[in-house]
Amino acid sequence: MPSIRPVLAPLPSAVLCFVLSAAMIKYLSFQGNLASAWPGNAVILAQLLARPRREWGRYLFAAFIAIAAAGAFTRGTLSAPVGLAVANVLEIALAAWLLRGTVDADGRLLHHHASVGRFAVCTGIVAPGFGALLGSVMASFAFDLPVGISLATKFSADALGLMIFTPFFFGLFHGDYRAIIRAAARAERLQMLLLLGAVLAVSLAVFGQNRYPLLFLPMVPLMLVAFRLGWEGTSLGVMLVAVTGGVATFYGHGPVSLSAGDMALKLAFLQFYLATVLLLMMPVAAALAARRDLIERLSESERSLGLLADRSAIVLLRFSAEGACTRVVGDVKTLVGEQADRLLGAHVGELDPPLGEALFGAHLRADTSERPVMIEVERPGGVWIEATFRAERDEHGIMTGSVATLVDVTARKAREGELSRRAETDELTGLSNRAGFLRRFEAALADPPADGLSIALIDVDRFKSLNDELGHVAGDAALAEIGRRIAVNLRATDLVARLGGDEFVVMLGTADAEVAQEICRRMVESVSAAPVALPLGGEAAARISCGLVHRTPGQGGIDLLNRADMALYAAKRGGRNQLIAA
Repeated sequence: MPSIRPVLAPLPSAVLCFVLSAAMIKYLSFQGNLASAWPGNAVILAQLLARPRREWGRYLFAAFIAIAAAGAFTRGTLSAPVGLAVANVLEIALAAWLLRGTVDADGRLLHHHASVGRFAVCTGIVAPGFGALLGSVMASFAFDLPVGISLATKFSADALGLMIFTPFFFGLFHGDYRAIIRAAARAERLQMLLLLGAVLAVSLAVFGQNRYPLLFLPMVPLMLVAFRLGWEGTSLGVMLVAVTGGVATFYGHGPVSLSAGDMALKLAFLQFYLATVLLLMMPVAAALAARRDLIERLSESERSLGLLADRSAIVLLRFSAEGACTRVVGDVKTLVGEQADRLLGAHVGELDPPLGEALFGAHLRADTSERPVMIEVERPGGVWIEATFRAERDEHGIMTGSVATLVDVTARKAREGELSRRAETDELTGLSNRAGFLRRFEAALADPPADGLSIALIDVDRFKSLNDELGHVAGDAALAEIGRRIAVNLRATDLVARLGGDEFVVMLGTADAEVAQEICRRMVESVSAAPVALPLGGEAAARISCGLVHRTPGQGGIDLLNRADMALYAAKRGGRNQLIAA
């Protein structure tokens, strides 16, 4: 069985529309004319703006019944009220259709400048103009009134009623006022009460006397309300002024009663005054609401950014064009070594070297680079930092500063170092492999050691026979031990690598023939000094042949290795287990 609640949902709004419409017709229709004020349409329009379009039909039908019933109840006839009800319903529907999209994603009305202008045009001109055209024709026939008078009265009442009352009823139906009160602390609620009380007090003072035209005075507390309470508070304040001024004017009090004309004209003037106040407050309230939204989003973004930075090894820094630190986000002490308060205002180049110099250099390069500038710096203690700089520029493209993201990449650098070491390490002997040797060799050729460079090529004597007779396990054990014996005779600046099979190479950071030959002699003697113990038991003799050459100025790497190979061949041909220096 379908629920009856959706059908009954428009009933409260219809009752309110009926009461307001009946009251306006009964008390504010002068000389048989149309009502001089008409807030009933605003009740239904506020409901439509807060609801999906699939529900509009029920509320528009309820509005038709309420307005027609109010007219029939007060005027004792049905034909004219029905026609006017049709005009009003069409006016409400047009206004709702024109204002679709003015309610933002958070369900708020008039919180942006664009929506304010659209609201003023739609509710103040287009929709009431359309409704007034239809209503004035019907009223001229029903009440025998000139079309011009009916048109002016209908347009004024509808336009001012929609503009003044729609925001108030929207906030009321949508729960904006209740939400603001619930969210406010006790001190904030007291502030709301005092500000709205000031609006009421000033309104009573202005409309309670007939001597001075002080209609500008309520603007002062209303402006304070707009700044402190936003759009919702502004609409409440305007309603306080409207109720106070309406009652006072109706009973002949207040500045409006000083104007010439009948009561209908005075009420029209009052509504025009209220609409003017509202239009002046709308942009202010919308601008403040947009500013608060922006501040809230920025604050939320700031909190999220701070939380992210605090929970990760990331630091965000902002620098002025000169390089002074203007903002810090994250655990800067751990990564940079300085407290945030000491870093703020300091020049980036003042940080401990080499970090400060590297960061300042990247900051300067960001000015001339179209892409982010990325650097890696090692701090004392083995901490590696990756810094990415992006330039901030003004509308003329001039750099106003930079933003740097600093990340602790120590673990990554350790992994990279381990992978690089493994890629350049011989698994059997633990020495450098061919790739590791070539990298170091090319670097030494490009930037030779101060004492010169020597290369020694080494072969294990009769290794094939050992491998064939005792097996690969024994051969591998012999190679590993021979490599160890070679390495213990080298200096920290020297390098030994296994090129493959039973071939080794030694790179010595010296071109002194006596020094180099002494090192190589020790290697040959150390290898042959004792047999190698085998994993499965037993021993095997171990000997090597070595060919040594010294690099001459300008000599290329290939030529140097060829000469070393020729020296090694001479050592093997001359009886093995010896050093030949070429």
